[in-house]
Amino acid sequence: MKICFITSNPQIEYVKTDLEKLGELSVHNKQKLSVDEVVALAGDSEILVAGSSGVEKIDKTLIDKLPKLKLIALLTVGIDWVDVAYAREKGIVVSNIKGANSESVAEQTWGMILDLAKRITEFDRDARLKGAFRFNDYKGKEIFGKTLGIIGLGDIGKKVARGAKGFDMRILGLNKSKQLVEGVELVNLPQLLKESDVIAVCAPLTQETNNILSAKEISQMKDGVILVNTSREELVNKQDVIEALKSGKIFGYGIETAIMTPIDSDDPYFTASSRVIATPHNAFNTEDADKKSYELVAENIKAWVEGKPQNVV
Repeated sequence: MKICFITSNPQIEYVKTDLEKLGELSVHNKQKLSVDEVVALAGDSEILVAGSSGVEKIDKTLIDKLPKLKLIALLTVGIDWVDVAYAREKGIVVSNIKGANSESVAEQTWGMILDLAKRITEFDRDARLKGAFRFNDYKGKEIFGKTLGIIGLGDIGKKVARGAKGFDMRILGLNKSKQLVEGVELVNLPQLLKESDVIAVCAPLTQETNNILSAKEISQMKDGVILVNTSREELVNKQDVIEALKSGKIFGYGIETAIMTPIDSDDPYFTASSRVIATPHNAFNTEDADKKSYELVAENIKAWVEGKPQNVV
């Protein structure tokens, strides 16, 4: 059995020995490969391990060109870059690493919330580049005792909620499953927008969540709200959030942009407002999450080989 591993900067040392016991392993440190480039590396593989940083897209065209493929073991939680429905039609199992990096992303969410509230990066940036030093130009906000709204109460959202308890915050949540979460008041989106001082977007990208926050929803938010999106950029309308930053409707915005994709120096995130923290999809990127992610991929492959597939999407 051939196992082809394609991602940028693969941390294969965590699981190399285990995977080599399961099949013939090839590892490729690549970025955003095209269909033909993937086929050249994995054309006769039964198992493809891939991250979205390494393979641009796993679509019908690519799947059809990998005739021996039986398992796609994703190194991501998100699946919007994979045609899962077509893979199922072809009898191919797709697994992900749900939960493996949730702690890291939740911590990044809190890092952005606190940074924006206290205007840390903004002041640091201006001190370095503009010689700023007047504290009265950088008045921030306290979050203690305020209200946090969380859009999406999955693995990440629940951990973000856990952090809010340390700040004695009221926690509102939007949860598609309607499953109760301790300490969180489940509400509808309009109520969450109206009553939250801080809003964290923690939902996956789907047809339902694409553009879930645009001008209409932003108008329902409190003036001076802090908004952080560590999910996918497409959940929040970029132009509308920029306009809200300019007007002061939004106090500060934290955003994770596309993975392994540069942000142009003249991008509105950088030019329209100084109250933006934008990172090219780095929230998951910690030593701890790497180890958990690779170990879970190996467990997913082993479970599939044993006829008991797990984390199937």
